Amino acid sequence: MRQRIAFLGVGRMGGRMARRLHDAGHDVTVYDPDSHATAAFEAAASPREAAAAADFILCSLPNPSIVREAVGEALESARPGAVIVDLSTGDPETARELAEHAARRDVGFLDAPVSRGVAGAEQGTLLIMVGGERATLERARAVLEKLASDIVHVGPTGAGQAAKLCNQMLTATIATALGEVLTAGVRAGVDLGTLIEVLKGGSAGNWVLSEHLPSTLLTDDRETSFSLALMRKDVGLFAAANDLPLSNLVKARFDEAHEQGLDGADYTSVAELYENGVRLAC
Repeated sequence: MRQRIAFLGVGRMGGRMARRLHDAGHDVTVYDPDSHATAAFEAAASPREAAAAADFILCSLPNPSIVREAVGEALESARPGAVIVDLSTGDPETARELAEHAARRDVGFLDAPVSRGVAGAEQGTLLIMVGGERATLERARAVLEKLASDIVHVGPTGAGQAAKLCNQMLTATIATALGEVLTAGVRAGVDLGTLIEVLKGGSAGNWVLSEHLPSTLLTDDRETSFSLALMRKDVGLFAAANDLPLSNLVKARFDEAHEQGLDGADYTSVAELYENGVRLAC
């Protein structure tokens, strides 16, 4: 069924998702303050304008404050019966606040952060973890299925964001630990490629090790798939809600990477904190 979709935020992730929905035959209007990002789409001048005729209002935005502002403006014009789906990574409290605001306008709301990165957005193989009413999810499912191969209803409003922050904290912890142990192994004289294969084949195997970190560790040519600044934001949101010792240590490492000017690099560049003196030995 052809739907009218407003898409707020068409950066690296949102642009790819909006394109998939457009190519699936939906009427997509986008809003983004970056005119270069909107050039390939029918663009609105504001979230309010984009949302005015939409059946679904989707958001892919950098942080909770921007989400609050964009959704608040979209709700000024959203028609009763529309559904807002926030695909951004934020915090449960913001999700609950926005859901209450939307309900007062008779608008549905789902917090639905995604995993699997730019490649998943490009290929339509994202994992979407959804918080909110199951009936609202079922109304949005046909749209979300154009973006994801896996859609999981996690629980009530806010649960999607809670699950995503758990995912991000664990991913950041793994990347930090890998930076530490792999550089330690190289310092001890073990070939990096051999060490990675050994760890992949044993009980330490994990996705970050097998799919991501080998292409970014111990190299100056790091492609930024997911920036350290965004991961630091997610780690900070998790740590703010959970005073846990290991998480606090990882947050401190990401804060140190920020202080060393690594915000624009890939999040796995947290490994650079351990790499000094190692690359010349490889």
